[in-house]
Amino acid sequence: MVIELSTLGLFALSAAVLTLIPGADMLCALSNAVSQGTKAGLITVLGAVTGVICHICFAIVGVTALIASSPLLYQLFVIGGALYIMWVGLGIFTQANAIGLESHGERKSRKRLYSQGFLTNLLNPKAIIFMLAFIPQFIRVEAGRPGMQMLILGIELIVIMFLIEIPLVFLAGKIALRIKRRPVIGIYINKCFGSVILLLACAILAARLC
Repeated sequence: MVIELSTLGLFALSAAVLTLIPGADMLCALSNAVSQGTKAGLITVLGAVTGVICHICFAIVGVTALIASSPLLYQLFVIGGALYIMWVGLGIFTQANAIGLESHGERKSRKRLYSQGFLTNLLNPKAIIFMLAFIPQFIRVEAGRPGMQMLILGIELIVIMFLIEIPLVFLAGKIALRIKRRPVIGIYINKCFGSVILLLACAILAARLC
């Protein structure tokens, strides 16, 4: 067997804990679920998972290690990713209304929802760190086929993301239905999500530039 069951179990537990820590992608999905309903949140999650798939493929073929090995390239990636995440957070924070956006002509298209989830994950510098520092801890070099091991762990990570984020999106959708009669609550929720995303982006920039 390429990977032992005990290793898969330990990785699943560790990945679940890390997934439960709200990141920019999850906050975007929850915000979109509150703003436009469960379906919008699910589309955002699908985009985020696609971003993870790209990172897994990059790690397997060595692109991730190449970016990390070049100080200038990694610096540009971190700054660019942090600025994009900051832009997303600012957009959520300044959103005029969290409930019933269709009546204000501000409803996001499916393409925009998907792109937001995809780019938020793809451009997140923490994803590179995750692929370089976290996943390799569960790969046994003596077992051979490290690329296959990373692929298996990557698939497990995707499954865990779906199992955790989809129920949260459904919960956010239910909350949206309950607060539909009081839109101001939705505004405060968006400001909260937007603020956290902005803080995450600022923390990434501060850690890299200071």
